[in-house]
Amino acid sequence: MTFEDAYQRNYREVVASSWAICRDREVAEDLTQEAFARAYRRWRKLEDGGYAVPWLHRVVMNLTISHLRRHGRGTQLERQHAATPLHTTDVHGDDDWLVTTLQRLPRRQREAVFLRYVAELDVEQTASAMRCSPGTVKTHSKRGLDHLRELMQVPATQPLMAATPRQDAPWTS
Repeated sequence: MTFEDAYQRNYREVVASSWAICRDREVAEDLTQEAFARAYRRWRKLEDGGYAVPWLHRVVMNLTISHLRRHGRGTQLERQHAATPLHTTDVHGDDDWLVTTLQRLPRRQREAVFLRYVAELDVEQTASAMRCSPGTVKTHSKRGLDHLRELMQVPATQPLMAATPRQDAPWTS
């Protein structure tokens, strides 16, 4: 796959990875551009190893976390989400409820759940993006989904969320 093809196919999902953490579309788009610029410089090596897409997600997540730390918004954002009662969120409105709920998970669980079920990376790609083993991805995914079920009061027998983001999500427009 060429760099241009990868950009066209993955841009929105990489923006979504950043947006899920910072919740600022302009920042997410800027950081995604930076991630793609870094990927362009080493595209042949990334593509030859099949690591391009997981690498992009990992880089944009690192850039986003660094951005929030530099601007002092990381801990404030986490406190804000933790303080908001879950029942006040409109689950029938936009997908903001999902991001709000994901923010309540520990960071590694949030990354695993987002990459696996929203960005639709497989276990191997998620492991590469998170720089951990596939077993660790499975553990964090399971714990994250269990925690989400508890927060959302969804029985274990009921599906928790759709496998793909809605087309009208904030990062798809």
